[in-house]
Amino acid sequence: MKKEKSWLGRFVAGIGIGTGAAIPGVSGAAVALIFRVYEAIIGAVDGFTKHIKKSLATLFPIILGVGLAVILCIIVFHWAFEHVMFLLICLFAGFLIGSFPSILQEVKGVPLTKKYVIIAIIGGLIVVALGVMSIILGNYGVNFDSYFVNSESFFGNWWTIIVLFFVGILASVALTVPGFSGSLILLVLGFYRPLIDSASTWGKEIFKGEFGNTGALAVMVLVFGIGCLIGVVFVSKIMTRLLEKHHDATYFAIIGFIIGSFFVLFLNYQIWQYYTVWAGAHVESINQSLSPAFEIPLGIIFIGLFGFFSYMIVRAQNNIQAKQSQNN
Repeated sequence: MKKEKSWLGRFVAGIGIGTGAAIPGVSGAAVALIFRVYEAIIGAVDGFTKHIKKSLATLFPIILGVGLAVILCIIVFHWAFEHVMFLLICLFAGFLIGSFPSILQEVKGVPLTKKYVIIAIIGGLIVVALGVMSIILGNYGVNFDSYFVNSESFFGNWWTIIVLFFVGILASVALTVPGFSGSLILLVLGFYRPLIDSASTWGKEIFKGEFGNTGALAVMVLVFGIGCLIGVVFVSKIMTRLLEKHHDATYFAIIGFIIGSFFVLFLNYQIWQYYTVWAGAHVESINQSLSPAFEIPLGIIFIGLFGFFSYMIVRAQNNIQAKQSQNN
């Protein structure tokens, strides 16, 4: 029974991680930290070759949950980014705020020295800088939409496939370093919206029995996935060493990353385009369903509501884990 609960718990954590990883500004690794499976994941990846069976038992339900969440998110976000992006962002901002106290538990009792404050500030500024870069680069037209229209344009620009591999490696940093958002890095590099739109469009074609872009979708997922896998293995080893030798400093940097990611939720190129539509501009990929006079107050309510909901979930989970520790 305990093993079944543990498996289900990791599966649910995987769903949370996959959902967080899909949102620009939210870190999948930070969600793993909230669900208290982060160090287990890092340890399983780092020791995979030595303890294959144990590592697979830890990682499989998490990977399954991540995969399910990403598929669902691609479908939902394809619509939400066009119609109710601000509400979506506020929902996840609420979850981030509500779960933040659980992250602070990792440094409970640690003296707040000048060194740790500086580390946290630098971490926050790095993440905010990513959000600002996404706006600047996006306004200069840095995007790859034209290379993901169909299989002909995708394979016709072979260098895009090579770039996609290295983008996967960069995105993997965000999967293993809490506070860094992989989807935000994709946004900064101009790959986020093309990947979401293409995966959604090509996936729908397959369900309809149209397989013209199936090869392009398979190659896109495979190349990006291989890049992520290589990056995760490499960065996991680094994070394992940092947590072993500089545990407190590493967590203060993570705290800075997560605080910065809250601001970046509302400060990235994708949401910036949404703001411009509020101001009267026309953006082809955005067709807002709600007026700003209604969506902004509703968004604030979402932050409070889902912040409280998230806090209660984390609190309940911490209580369960405390009871399990006492029983053991």
